[in-house]
Amino acid sequence: MEWVITILAIGCVFFAFQIVMDYVKYKAVVNPRIKRLQAAKGELQVRIDASKIELAESQEKLGPAKKEIERLEQEYQDLQAEIREERERGGRRESQELGED
Repeated sequence: MEWVITILAIGCVFFAFQIVMDYVKYKAVVNPRIKRLQAAKGELQVRIDASKIELAESQEKLGPAKKEIERLEQEYQDLQAEIREERERGGRRESQELGED
């Protein structure tokens, strides 16, 4: 009966050894991947920061242009309103002239 316990003990030690070896192999495979991913993450973070800086600079440059566009749009709308008013006045004049004839 002691030989059964001895065989079970040897089997348990062998199984524990297999688990440790699998972990070491897995770690050896995964560590380089993790390092590559961390390096890629760092590069992406640098690119994101650079893009944010460029975006801020672009927004600063666009500020005056945006104001100019708004001013020109307002001027355009004012001119459209003046054109409508002139057309209405012209229409009234024509109807008044036709009424006088």
